[in-house]
Amino acid sequence: MAKWLDLKHTYNLKGKLLFSCLGIVCIALGTSICRVGGVGVDPFTAMNLGLSARIGMDFGTFQLIVNLIILVAVFRFDKYQLGLGTIINMVAVGYLIEFFTWAYHLLPWQPSGFVSAGVYLVVGTLFFTLGVSLYLKTRMGVAPIDAIAPVIVARTRFIYTPVRMTQDITVAVIAIIAGGPIGVFTIIAAFFTGPLITMWNKVATLRLYRRFKVLDKQELAQEAS
Repeated sequence: MAKWLDLKHTYNLKGKLLFSCLGIVCIALGTSICRVGGVGVDPFTAMNLGLSARIGMDFGTFQLIVNLIILVAVFRFDKYQLGLGTIINMVAVGYLIEFFTWAYHLLPWQPSGFVSAGVYLVVGTLFFTLGVSLYLKTRMGVAPIDAIAPVIVARTRFIYTPVRMTQDITVAVIAIIAGGPIGVFTIIAAFFTGPLITMWNKVATLRLYRRFKVLDKQELAQEAS
């Protein structure tokens, strides 16, 4: 987006909002599947689950408050990292995770065991990475937590990868101390989802966006380069 929340000149705003929301639903669904499967959640969610449980606040509201705090800080230094997709993400993901977790426990039977955990991990990771692909490629802004590393890199001589790794490790350590649900997926989400997101970009997301004209020709050319 050329300007902060400048929606008037956004190409196919309805399409971008639709796919942003679809991506966020997939992110929350994938996270919920991994959570109920006992294989962990991403570091940021694990931290917020642990801290919210400690203070007795519902997770969705607690994550929204944390996102608001980060949003204010990021907006102060680089508002162009953010957009309408940022607002949708920070408000919806926590509550959707709560909803999907609640709905899962209404099912009459929940699989358990090592094999089931593996299925939860694979399915949850696929949904999560598909959601990230759909969400990011709309170019409607990033989640507040994802804007921290680019802001630091833009104002220092540090390299993005070590900055992002330091951020994720710090959040994971807080999650461990707070008693958040750390597991295999926590490590995957923090460090190894990049290739899967790239795969989804190629096999699904960009094809869908080309088919439904979600991105204009210039945006598609930039994505293809």
